[in-house]
Amino acid sequence: MNNSLPNIAHLLTNPVFEEIKSLGLIDELALRNYYIKSEYKELRKTQTQINSLFTLSDKYHLSFDAIHTIVFRQRKQKLILINP
Repeated sequence: MNNSLPNIAHLLTNPVFEEIKSLGLIDELALRNYYIKSEYKELRKTQTQINSLFTLSDKYHLSFDAIHTIVFRQRKQKLILINP
């Protein structure tokens, strides 16, 4: 897992973001997973690994195993081809 996740809050408040999202150009699952990883990193400052995973499991209504997979799996970058 990358230990230095960038802060994207400023991007999400940009009006262009909603337009891009409405065009279907945002991978919403990847965005959710990004939030889960960011929150996990913060939770680990005050909680154990297991408690952090269970906290996120409750918050996002996902199984413990799903949260574990999101936090610890190595995700391959998608190659996006754009035709001019």
